[in-house]
Amino acid sequence: MSPDIGIAHVSVYLPPRVDDVGSWGQRTGHSDATVMQLERAGVRYYCDANGQTAISLAASAIERLLLTSGVAPRAVDCIVYVHTLQGSVAPPPHSLPGLLCDRFGFTNAEAFSFAQQHCASALAALRVVRAVFIARPRMKRVLLVGADVMPLESERAMQGEGILSDGAFAAFIERGAAINRLLAITVHASGLGWRGVLANDESRLAAQHFFAARRLIRQTAEQAGFTLAHIQRILPHHLDLPAWRRVLDSLQVPQDRLFADNFARIGHVTVSDAFINLAQCEGLVAGRPLLLFARGVGGFSAAALLVR
Repeated sequence: MSPDIGIAHVSVYLPPRVDDVGSWGQRTGHSDATVMQLERAGVRYYCDANGQTAISLAASAIERLLLTSGVAPRAVDCIVYVHTLQGSVAPPPHSLPGLLCDRFGFTNAEAFSFAQQHCASALAALRVVRAVFIARPRMKRVLLVGADVMPLESERAMQGEGILSDGAFAAFIERGAAINRLLAITVHASGLGWRGVLANDESRLAAQHFFAARRLIRQTAEQAGFTLAHIQRILPHHLDLPAWRRVLDSLQVPQDRLFADNFARIGHVTVSDAFINLAQCEGLVAGRPLLLFARGVGGFSAAALLVR
């Protein structure tokens, strides 16, 4: 039996330095065609860490979470750190989750990281968190935190689908949460994109991404006992806005259900997109479901359905 858990609190941290894709293209030597392709994908701006590290961004998100939630550090039972980029971890023998425990005094918390599903890792980690709550009936609160910083400015473009932005989120997953109750999680791993961006053939997988997204959205709603008509908002990853429009049309879901504000405003913040959207999407109605979605290179996708 699944535990009654939910995302009780969410905080995000986006670096204050904001740049536009046109300036980025000129500065890094990318062609006008590349910039135009990114703009067609819905991109306008992105956040630049400007020397801040992943642990700095994660710590800033956690500081905001502790402040807004009023939760004491000793009341955190477990920490799960998620990321996509290999540089977003502390070098051995250090552990980034361990450093966060030391910094904030999470003296009662176990800690580990999860990154195997790339940008879908934060949502996929919810399955792990749910399993931990099942295995440990006395556990009350898990801190899920994600952060990424792109070390190479010239490599921010994601095959013309979007641009990598630096940022972090932190969320408390709590037993018996009164808001954002987790009803269903589904994941997809095709293995077809195992070479990731190195193969430069992500466009070949566009159809697979399209059908995987359609299937996951349907499957997640059905698993929770809802139809697509019940879903009040879809909170997406910030890649290829036109493709998202086609997905909604194919599902006969009204376009205004897609929360698309952050595509242009902040770009793709790897593992954090869905949680940034959850924190910033206004007008969510209590008692109605909403769906979070993420896709990572390598053929990974994940969806989670919550009830507000």
